[in-house]
Amino acid sequence: AIDCFVVESVVTMVGHYIDSGVKDYSVEAAISKVLASEAMWRTGNEALQIAGGNGFMKEYPYERIIRDSRINLIFEGTNEILRLYIALSGMKDAGTYLKDVLRSAEGIFNDPIKGFGVLSGYATKRFSQLTSLGRDRIVTGVPSELRDEVRVFENYTLELGGATDAVLRRHGEKIIGKQFAMKRLADVVIDLFAGFCVLSRVSSMLKEQSADQCAQPLAIARVFTQQAKRRMNQNLRRLVKNEDDDLKVLASFVVSEGGYPWDVL
Repeated sequence: AIDCFVVESVVTMVGHYIDSGVKDYSVEAAISKVLASEAMWRTGNEALQIAGGNGFMKEYPYERIIRDSRINLIFEGTNEILRLYIALSGMKDAGTYLKDVLRSAEGIFNDPIKGFGVLSGYATKRFSQLTSLGRDRIVTGVPSELRDEVRVFENYTLELGGATDAVLRRHGEKIIGKQFAMKRLADVVIDLFAGFCVLSRVSSMLKEQSADQCAQPLAIARVFTQQAKRRMNQNLRRLVKNEDDDLKVLASFVVSEGGYPWDVL
């Protein structure tokens, strides 16, 4: 239910971009594709697991759902390539000295988010601006019931700005080859964009209904915010402290051996 609510919020926002005549919504569309396809695969996989052995039987729908949903992680650009695009696009303004490399990429927050009428001011902030914002609030118009959730995404937006700048300074033009770092940055961007879309949607609902009537959407916003917070914290920390070098050495060794060399059989 949470996955569905989050994905609907993001896809609706992208739809608003298109309907409003936004010229380039490619990054937001990439986020929605990654988010939706992985949510569908995850949900289908869990449903089959719950069904147990029946999940493999053609008399039940689960095996077909698994087969049909798997291709979405590949079609229309693999999710790995789309994450690379999301990360590089977000670096466009933060890494102005790499403008020749990133010239064709547009930042994820270049266009105002107007989908539900509460976050337009936030979306115009560029990553390069975010690094100097300090702790000023960058989102307005959100109901008090969502104040804590807004603060989480504001803070991690600022953290992302600083992390992006640090990564670019560390790697320079070699950043395109740093796939571990790219994935982590992209996943933070995905959580941020999804989080603000969810808050925007629930804010809109609260304008028309009481907090009691919106109890479940508010619960969804709280749960997703905490889940996203843990993921973003982990991804940003692992930009600095990680086992990437060991993984690359091990991968190169296994490839050079032509397979797994420690088979006991």
